[in-house]
Order: sequence, then C-alpha cells, then structure tokens
Amino acid sequence: MSGVSVSPPGLISVVIPAYNAQHSLRATLDSVLAQTWTNTEIIVVDDGSTDHTADLLASYGDRVRAIRQPNGGLASARRTGVAAARGELIALMDADDLCRPERLAVQARVLQRWPEVVLCCSDFDSFDEQGRVNVAYASRYYATIGRAPQGIHSLLAQADVLDLHGCLPPDTPAERTGPTTVVHRGDAYRAVAHGNFVHPPTILFRRRLLDTVGSFELEAGSMCDWDWVVRVAGAGSIAFVERPLLDYRLSSTQMSSPRHRIRASTDTLRVAERICRRDEVLYLADLPHFRADLGFFCADAADAEIDNDKRKAAELLLRSVVRFGRVDAMTLRVLLKLLTPGWALAAKRQRRALSGT
Repeated sequence: MSGVSVSPPGLISVVIPAYNAQHSLRATLDSVLAQTWTNTEIIVVDDGSTDHTADLLASYGDRVRAIRQPNGGLASARRTGVAAARGELIALMDADDLCRPERLAVQARVLQRWPEVVLCCSDFDSFDEQGRVNVAYASRYYATIGRAPQGIHSLLAQADVLDLHGCLPPDTPAERTGPTTVVHRGDAYRAVAHGNFVHPPTILFRRRLLDTVGSFELEAGSMCDWDWVVRVAGAGSIAFVERPLLDYRLSSTQMSSPRHRIRASTDTLRVAERICRRDEVLYLADLPHFRADLGFFCADAADAEIDNDKRKAAELLLRSVVRFGRVDAMTLRVLLKLLTPGWALAAKRQRRALSGT
C-alpha cells in the first residue's frame, strides 16, 4: 500500500460485504489499497456468491482477508466482518463503491481530534453506469438532509474546520486540494430516529463501540444500517465531513434500486417500528412526527406490494389510514392502484417504458 503516512499509525479494518460482486469489487479493493492511511486490513465477507467473486479475492493474496459464508444477507455479512476486524478503527464499505485516497486518513483525524465523536461519516459523490456524476449527493439521497432548512448544519449544529495536511496524496486534482474541510458534529439521535442520513459506506468508528451498542441485527434485514446508526447516535456524537470521501455507484442491481423495493420498504417499516418500541419516551415525546413517519412507511410498503400481493397492500394502506391517520395524495394514488385491474396497471407501465417517462 502506497501513500503518505498519517500519525499515529493505528490499524484500520475495512469491512466489505460482497455478493456476486465480480464486476465491481476489483475497483473497490484497489481504491482501498490506494489509501494515504497505510496501516489497513481489508476484510471481504463473500456472502455466498455464485459468480467468480471468490477467484477475484484469491488473486489479491494476503492483501485481502476473505471470509466465505452461506448467503445470509447484509446484516449477517456486516456482523461477520466487524467481528473479524482486528483494527482499533473499523470502516464500512460496499463492494461497488470507491474510496477517495484520503478517506480513512481524514476520518481517523476527526476521531482523534474529537474523542466524544463515536462515528464519523461524510458526504459522497455518485456515478451511474453511463458515467454521469452527481456532486455532493448526500443532500439528494437523504431526504432528512435535503428537507432540513440549513442542510446538514441543521442536524449537526457544531461546525469546525479540519486541517487536511498529510491526508491528501501528492497527485490530488487541483479542484480537491483545499487544505481544510468543514466537519459538522453533534447529537443526532432524535433526527436519525426519524430517518437515516448517515451513509453506511462512509462510516468509520472505534471498535469498542460494538461493546457499547452491539452489532448489526439480523431482524432489521436490509435496513440494518439505519437500525444500528440509531443505537450508535444514542451513545454519543456523530460527525459528518462536508467533503465527498466516497464515489457511490448507482446501478439497477444494488439493494436500494427499484427491483428490491418490496424488501426495502418492508424492512424500513419494520425498523421504524423497532425504533419506536426501543425508546417509548422519545416515541411519546415526538408522537405526531412518528405517526406521520409510520403512516408514510405503511403507505409506501403498500404501494410496493400492489403487484405482488394486493391483499397485503390493502392491509398496509388500511393500517396507514386507520392507525396512523394518514390521508393524502399518496393514499389516494395507492388506493387507485388497488382498485385498478392488474392488466391495466401492466399496460400503463408498458406505455411509460416505451415513452421513456
């Protein structure tokens, strides 16, 4: 691993779950190997891949620790990876994203400077299969940031300037060579309980945090990251680096894509309910807000289920209206879909696909 060393040289474990990731994983691994923080271990949990992911990992030799397990999903792979980590710091990463060279060095410096910060995350750029790039994508990807009056500053009120000397590689492009960056930090518990804004592949935390809040819960499914981040936010301050430290790949196969919408919407509702049950005091204090959250999540899950199970969709929509009092344009839209024959919905989607709208 090459680059500029940053002191002190503590070991950082980078944990990457991978499932059938042969087409993207090499670029991901190479981006971690190019970090300016040189004391790293890379742990890839091959979660039952059926493609050539295992062969790709073998080609890296001892530069990558590969752990193979039967397919168990994201939470299972994250649990396995963090349990195997030997570093005092642990970074989360996904198998199709790219680290900026300074990512680990910058985030480690944040944790060194502010001991009360238990987790550091950052902004990120996104790119798609056509090569299109969206700069500083966090405020678009996370509605919690986008809706806040002052963006991330409304959620994490303290803002400080961080010196990046020694973190950046010598060949950093001119537009990214600024000697400082802004770090926002503060208590995020209440805000994140209503909706996540901590991007999991940008997370760095101290290993001992797992002793305090536990690991990722299997019951939280594909939303295990949100479930875990809420518990983390209850244990201390969160820091957000206002600088893209990751390039996030947008694709039709990723877990947040439309093809996985049923699972994502169902898991989101389940985790929202878990959050409310875990902290009854907060739930009652923010009751109108939580009722609005749960009503929306029920309606969204109903919308996702219409093509798969209309009866379940109807039950979810009824729950949204009766239990949580949600009646709005979304409610009417989902109700109209429920009353429309399946063949008519299919024909409408086909027309939209042909017209590109």
